[in-house]
Amino acid sequence: MICPKSNVVLIQLDAIQCDNNYFKISKPLPKELVRSVLQYGIIEPVLLLKQNGQHMPIYGHNRLIAAGEAHLNNVPAMIINEFNLEDFLQIVRVKLYNNALGTIGKLKSLYVLYDYFNADKKLVMAIARELSLPSSLIELKNIRSIIGLPQVIIQYIDSRSISPKFIMPILRLSQSSINLLEKMISACQLRVNYFNSIVVMIEDICRMGKDKLLDDSIALLLTKESITDDNIYDCIYSIRYPEYKEYMNRIDDIKKKLYDYDIKVEVPAYLEGDSNNVVFEIKKNKPLHPLLKKDQDVLGLIESIMGLL
Repeated sequence: MICPKSNVVLIQLDAIQCDNNYFKISKPLPKELVRSVLQYGIIEPVLLLKQNGQHMPIYGHNRLIAAGEAHLNNVPAMIINEFNLEDFLQIVRVKLYNNALGTIGKLKSLYVLYDYFNADKKLVMAIARELSLPSSLIELKNIRSIIGLPQVIIQYIDSRSISPKFIMPILRLSQSSINLLEKMISACQLRVNYFNSIVVMIEDICRMGKDKLLDDSIALLLTKESITDDNIYDCIYSIRYPEYKEYMNRIDDIKKKLYDYDIKVEVPAYLEGDSNNVVFEIKKNKPLHPLLKKDQDVLGLIESIMGLL
């Protein structure tokens, strides 16, 4: 059992391996925690494992980061000399209950079970079920690859609770594609639905042998002063579906011609759907479009509306 709070001591922050994240499974540092620490200090003690004269964080990594940002000299801590499996599982379940575990944190929990506690596959599978992780992700080699992704991608996945089903496609990407994904995430606020689609499209593009075109196109896009996730998504979508650009050019030509007749056409995004909105622009004291005059009931209703303007 983890030592009781009566064993809490104050320990200098520089005596702790604050950058040792071996046992860190929680989501990235929330901003409100930093504000809380600035105002109230560290309320809940951190848990440290003392080995070979070193203090390794077990529980409370985000509090240690927040303490550093708040320029605290020391923090309250509970210090243990050994760490057992039951205590670790207790920490995992508490974090799960408090919604402090993201997808990466859940997978990191399995990694610690394998690597530190030498757990058998039966136990790992049981914990994976508790964490709602698919069986395809419990292989140690897959877990190592995931937690070895660039930190920008890891923080994005964890902070936005990306579904595990979108993790495996990332592992199938080449290192250059993973680096490209990292740059895109760093460049703008990428919406989750865009991220999920982009990962799948990048895999398809590489399979089509157009990965160099993708690299060059995104590299050019990233040279702009400001870009949005719409810009990135449109760029990748047009490479994955080259006919889309051709279709959109044709649609734009048609829309321009219709606009000359005061008719606006709204096409669904990425041509997904089976309907278009057609809008007739009606101006007071100007003749109606001939199509609107063909039905007397429609004409009467329009004239009634115009009369109220």
